[in-house]
Parts: sequence; structure tokens; C-alpha cells
Amino acid sequence: MKQTAGVALMVLAMSWQSAAADGFPKPYSPPCVERENVFEFTEKPAVKTVGQDRYEIAFAAKGNCDVTVAIIDPEGKVVRHVASGVLGVNAPAPLQKNSLKQTLLWNGKDDLDNYVKEPLRMRVRVMLGLKPAFDKLLGGTSPLNLPGEVQGIVVNEEGGFVFSKDLGSHGHSTLRMFDRDGKYMRSVIPPPSNLTPEKAAGLSYIEYEEGKKALHGADVYETVAKGGFWTPGLDGRGLGDIQPAIIGKRLFFCNGGVGYHGGCRASLLFSWNTDGSTELKGMRGRPLAADNKTEHVAPRFAASPDGKRLYVGGITEGYYGSHNFVPMIMWLDPEGIKPAVLFAGDPKVMGSDEKHFNCPSGLDCDAAGRVYVADQRNNRLQVLSPEGKFLKTLEVDRPDLVRVHQKTGAIYILHQARVEGRSVPRLTKFASFDDLKEVYHVDGLTGKTMAVDSWSAKPRIWLGRGRKQWAEERSGSFSVRIYEEDGNALKVAVDFDEEARKEAGANYMGRWGGSIGGKVVCDPLREKLFYNNGIIFDLATGRRAGRISHPGPTDDIAFDKHGYLHAHFNPGFFLPGVGRFDVDNIPPDGRIKEVPYDYGIEAPGAGFRGIMPVRDQLGAKYFQDGFGVNMRGEVAEQCNIYYVPKMDDLGKDEAMQGTREFLNKGFWDEEANNFAASSRKIEDAIKRGEEVYSIRREPGVPLSGGTVWTFNRNGEIKGESIVTAGKLINGTMIDEDGAVYFVTGRPKLYDGKIFLYARGGTYGAPGDKLNGWPFTGTLVKTVVNAKCRIVQKNAPIHMEETPNRPPEVSSISFVNDEHDNKSIHAWVEGAEWLYAGASPIVSGGCSCPTQRLHTDWFKRTFVPEAYRHSIGILDASGNLVLHVGSYGTLDDVRALKAGSTDIPMLFVRFVSATDNYMCFDDWNERLVVLKLGYHAEETVEIK
Repeated sequence: MKQTAGVALMVLAMSWQSAAADGFPKPYSPPCVERENVFEFTEKPAVKTVGQDRYEIAFAAKGNCDVTVAIIDPEGKVVRHVASGVLGVNAPAPLQKNSLKQTLLWNGKDDLDNYVKEPLRMRVRVMLGLKPAFDKLLGGTSPLNLPGEVQGIVVNEEGGFVFSKDLGSHGHSTLRMFDRDGKYMRSVIPPPSNLTPEKAAGLSYIEYEEGKKALHGADVYETVAKGGFWTPGLDGRGLGDIQPAIIGKRLFFCNGGVGYHGGCRASLLFSWNTDGSTELKGMRGRPLAADNKTEHVAPRFAASPDGKRLYVGGITEGYYGSHNFVPMIMWLDPEGIKPAVLFAGDPKVMGSDEKHFNCPSGLDCDAAGRVYVADQRNNRLQVLSPEGKFLKTLEVDRPDLVRVHQKTGAIYILHQARVEGRSVPRLTKFASFDDLKEVYHVDGLTGKTMAVDSWSAKPRIWLGRGRKQWAEERSGSFSVRIYEEDGNALKVAVDFDEEARKEAGANYMGRWGGSIGGKVVCDPLREKLFYNNGIIFDLATGRRAGRISHPGPTDDIAFDKHGYLHAHFNPGFFLPGVGRFDVDNIPPDGRIKEVPYDYGIEAPGAGFRGIMPVRDQLGAKYFQDGFGVNMRGEVAEQCNIYYVPKMDDLGKDEAMQGTREFLNKGFWDEEANNFAASSRKIEDAIKRGEEVYSIRREPGVPLSGGTVWTFNRNGEIKGESIVTAGKLINGTMIDEDGAVYFVTGRPKLYDGKIFLYARGGTYGAPGDKLNGWPFTGTLVKTVVNAKCRIVQKNAPIHMEETPNRPPEVSSISFVNDEHDNKSIHAWVEGAEWLYAGASPIVSGGCSCPTQRLHTDWFKRTFVPEAYRHSIGILDASGNLVLHVGSYGTLDDVRALKAGSTDIPMLFVRFVSATDNYMCFDDWNERLVVLKLGYHAEETVEIK
């Protein structure tokens, strides 16, 4: 087997290199092909009995399209997945190669190798040309369901603009526009799909096929490989909340400067046009503060009425979230290039006189150009002239935010008041600068961002609260509420959360995550979808069908055709192991019951009677990176190994891979926090006399990082470290032949260059190499029963002789452009085929951003392709069936009609499928279901 696999790989490798030399690189390489889009039978299917339990299926197609053959019962359910693949030179078994006419045999058995009781009641269905089409959205469709938390609000005559994001390290920021009645208008960030290159300056692109370009954010690494970040400065964890400002058609915002989670990035001001278009200077950013030591995690902007000045407050000290505001206000020319300069206050001196502030937390301008500063710890509002001269003081208890009505001059202040000795949140309205008397106040109103609609018939106040609602939790929070004045009171005109809840009804799950979550796993037997490993949807109806509760934190789940759910536990927050569970009889509390594996081990402390003994090691991150189960219940378990005896630094380097480089480039990375704890656990286990697994030392083989282990249905180990890939693995699956599918965090090589090298760029900056290439992973299918190893010459145990073929993948780190460094080139031994472009997947550092591929019961593999905003579908031989998807935003999804085959996608991490449906989470803010139809199909009876 070794010799056969090696010869096959040598032939394939030479084909891969020549394929790149022929022209534009394709993700697949010969002998793999792409289907012909000809979907017609020249001979319709016919079935005849040719012996005891032997049935011959014959048909012919007009072209080398993909064909799928199934035995179905009277209800239309598949009892045997016979064949699926692209016809032609590389057709997968049992299809005949190089033949449009096909003859297949069925042995009368179902998928689990049991004889069908009444085979003559079955029918044969033959389908040509897989055609995924839009079916439905799950969990609600309202655009008022804002992902994550409200980050900032600004209102002008056009409408209201709302930033929202998850505030974690991987939260991505969105900007949506609403009319002044709270009706959704459009997505501003990410930008519209009809944006022309001339209006996309500063955004990047990837030319994925000749003449075809996919739009990406200002940093191509973020929107291909990592966090899905589109908004410069606001993404990630460097900035908490913001008060943006609009001047003309440009919306101004900034990053968090240098501070906790800020890396070493400078203080920068950005802008984005309100129609979604961009300018190079707005995307690149201009200096906001004059030095690289300034932090502003809660910045406040206010524009002068003539648009010639942009005032800046909210400069902070200390760590993230401290909101210890520096006692000064700055200003800058929005059309200029110089940093902001001092307008009022003294950055080094706090005070309570007319020239000083003590924690200036709020800022706005009125129509006359006067500047209003909420001087929080001085319990006052200060009003300054456009020249910075003191004009008036208004005593207010602990003011936080201030906004001024641009027509009436009314002043609205969010602050803390004292009622019977207790602090109470309060909104107070004051008449105007000329008459600073209180008009009314309303207690109990809070918000971390506020805007006033000065153009509505009655004044309206937009409040953003911010606290996230996890699935099905209310927590007394809200995202955005629009209040309207009703005399000297306020009434709720629009509550975004309530509107979203009404729209979704019983399917409501709370707000979308707005980050890197949203795992999608289908139960193909019952045609159910499990979202985030717990919430259940019926795929046929789209309705919520309950939820399950796991015994402890769980990384991944998968289903077999016996009906069992298999769960891969998180070894850091729970325990190392894989459990099997019954989901036919889910109790009211949702806590699923264990079905022990025959060869499982007990874990009495957790109440388990028979879980699979896995070797998962925590490393710096604790979680593992993939899990797959085939129809029979055989398991492929991804297992990270970091223990390298007597070579401890190797394990640490792998666990911490890329961290230092990322920090040096200004990317925050927090993996270091957990690695020391993981190391102590390993040391303690060794002291107790427990065996701690380490990878066998062989020339060229990585000694730490990602591995895959396989197990029989009974829980017995089948393949110990059947895959030793090292570095990072994202997702693993196993088919009924025992072949393993996984994605490695290494780009595929073409003539010594990584996939799509020099095929990227930045609109408006020709020749710019900043976004010259995407970082993508490589999908690998292993040879059945063969060990798969990714080997490298400069591995810890050096290779004296490298394989006699060109290298196939590169261990490059995105932040270090080392394309000419041949020492990081590697070979994949034991692979049947490789497929380029699997993304997102990170090149190093924090690997929380992840993806999951899926292999269905027809042995078709679905893999996310963020670089082109699509999902690739391949057959068992690595032939490309089709790409599904192209760039699109929420607006394009909302416009979809059932049956549409043009599927908008932005950033898909997780995909799964059944025989009839394909499902994916897009950007952690929508859950999409496609119906798996075909261009042509015939169903015939068995005679």
C-alpha cells in the first residue's frame, strides 16, 4: 500500500505543478476535473433483477456531469447511497471511468449492510447535476436583530446608522442604516454587492478566476483567513463603544489606539461613506493622536455645523474598559492630514475651574457651533465657544452622554441621579443654551450610546444599551430603542429587539453572535439541524424543534445512521473524551442520555459509563479542532498534541505558533494566557504515573500540533494518529471506506508559490503588495488504510532525503512573506488528493477562528471558500462538482426568493448537509438552508 500511495502521489504532484504552469491556478489538480454543465439523459435509467439479491441499474448521460444514484423507500427516504460523482477520467467508484454509460449493481442491502426486507418495493433514483437552491432562513430574518452588541449610533437627515459587534477579541463590526422610523434601509458595512471598483478604494480583492474578482475588506487576511473583519479600527477587542460623526456623506470613526488588546497599532481615524462606498484615505486611516501611545477605547466625536471641524473626546487611560477619560477635548480638520490638536482642557491636569475637566465623557455641538462637554466627575456640563472659550456651566449629577437638538437647541443628557440616597440612571432634557432649565426627566433609562433625531416631527432619542442577549435570554437588556417625546414624557416608538422577537416568533434565538461562533451540524437521519451544538431546527418546516443540553462543554458533535449523536468534549473546560448519546428521547430538561461504547472507559466523576479514550492535549487554547462520524458510527477525532519529551520548546512553539509575529504586526493574541496552565497539567499527570502521549519521532514528521485518530463503532482505536499533520487542522470527516478528510493550515503550492499568489490587490492602490495574496488552507483526503503525514525537510528530526516530487504545501505564516523560503515547503504523504482554497483558517497565533467542512452520505465534501465567498462541493475522487455562492450581504439574502440558485455569501465558517438540504452559518448573523435539487432526475421501479 505504501508503494502504491507513493507512486500515485508522485504522478499527482507532477500534474499539480503542470496544471499551474498551464495558466490560472485551479483549486483542484489532474486527474481531478470539474463537471460539465450538461444535464441530460441519453438513456433513461432502467433496473432489472440479474440474480439473488442482485439488481442492475443502467443509464447514460449526455456529458460528464455529476451523477447521484440512490435506492429509496416508498416514502422517498434513501436506504442505500449507491454512488455520486463526476463522470469521466476520474469518476469515483463504483462509477466506471471514461464512460457516459453506467452500469451499477445493488446487492439488496441498506447503508448499514442489512438486507432490505422488501427490495421490490424500493425504487431507484438517478439524478444529474446537483443544484442547490435557496429554501429558507432559520431563527428569524429581521435586520433589526443586530449581531452582538450596539457599538455606536449616529442620526442625520438620511436616517440612523448603527454599529454593532460582539465585544470579544473576534467580534466583527457591522454598520446598518435605518430610516428615522427605525425601518431597515441597507447594509453600509459590509458594502453593497453592486459596488464598483471605482467606489471601493482601499478595499481589497482576490482574483480567484481569470477576470473574476471577489471583494474583501481593507485587510484581506481578516476577510479570508481570520475574523471576517470589514471595518478598520472597530473590529476585535481594541475598542468598546464609540460616538461616530457624519460630515456630508462621510461617517467618521476610529480605532482604540494603543492599549489592552490594541497590539502596537497607532491611533488612527477612519471614514466610510454612508452609501457603502469607500475612499483610500478613509480605509488606510490618518493619524488621530500625534503619538503612538494614545488609547481611546470609548471615543466621542462631534462635527461642527459647517463640517470644518471634528471634535474628539473620550481619550482614555489604563486598560480596556476603564473609561478613565483624559481631561481634554481635541479637534482636527476632517479634510486634512494632521493629527488632532488640543481644543480645551489640559491632558496632564484635572481641575474644576473653567479651563479644566475631570473625566470628560460626553461631547456634542449645537447648530451655532458651540461645544458641549459632559464633565462627569465635576458633575457639570460645560459649554464652550467654537474658539474654546468658556461660555456656561450647567450643574448635572454625573453626566455621561450629551446630545443637542440641531433645530431647537434642546439638550439631552444621560447621567446618574440620586433618589433617596440611591443612584438612578436618568435622562434629563434641558431647554436650550439660552435657558438652561430642566424641561423633564425620565428615570431608568440607560445607554452606552445615544443620538437625537433633530428632523422628526417630534424629537426622537435613539439609545443603544449594549449588553448581549445570548440565546433565549433577556437579561433586562435591549439593543436599540427609539423614544419619542410625548409632552414631557417619552414613549417607545421602536424597540429593535421586540420587533425581531415578533418577526421570529417561536423561532427566536436571541441576538446573533456577531463573532466566530455558529457551528452548524445536521442530523441526516431525522433531517434536523443542531445550531451551536444545542438548538434544534426541523429542516423541512424551518421550525424550532427543541434543544439539548450536553453533560459538559462540548467542541463538536456528529451523527451516525443508527441515530446516535456523538460528542467531542472540550478537554480543558470538561474532560478529554468522546461520548455517544440518544437523541430519540430527549427529556424536558434537554439533558441527553449516554449510550456507552463497548470499548469505552468509565469517567465516574462525570457520570459516564463508556466514553472513547482520546489523547487530547490542552495547549494554549484547550479546544480541539474537528470531529466526524460516518454512517456506521466510526469516528475520526481531531487531537492536538503538544507534549514533546526532552524537547519542550517544540510543543510550546507549536501551541504558540505565530503569537510573537502577530503581536509585532499589531494583531492582539492571547494564547499565552493558557499554555502555562496546560503544561502544569501535563507535568502533574506524569508525576501521577499517567501516560502522556507524544508523537513518534520520525524524519520529517512534526512532533506537535494537529493529528487525527480513528475509532471503530464500538469505541476501539482503529488508527492511532492516522493523520499527523502538525501545525493546525480545521475539521475532520470520515467516509464509509475509512478515508479521512481534513483541512490543514498550509496553502497548496503551485510551482513553488502558494495558491493565488500575487492574485490579490487593493482598489485605488495599484502595485500595493499589502493584500497581494490570500492565506488559505488545503483540504486533504487520505488514502484508505494509509498513514497520512505532512513532512518537512527542516522538521525536528531532519530528513536526509526528501520525496522525489515537488513539494505540495507550504508552512508559511501569513504575517511573514517567505514565499522563497523552500525550507518551509512540505509534502503530504498518504494523500489521495488535495484541494486548495479552504478558508477561513488562520496561519498561526490564536486559532479560535475556525471552520468545519462536511462529508455527506454520498461521500461529497462541502468546504468553505472564504477567499471567493463560496462553498466548494467535491466528489470522493476530488472532482469539483460546483462552487455555490458569491459575494453578498444581508440585503442580497433578504431579496432571495425560494428556488434561487444565485446564493449570496459573505463569510461562511460552518457547513453541513443531509440528503436533501445544505445548511450554513454566514458571518454568525444568519442561518441559511438550501434545498439540494438536481437539474434532471428519474425514478424507476425495481423489476
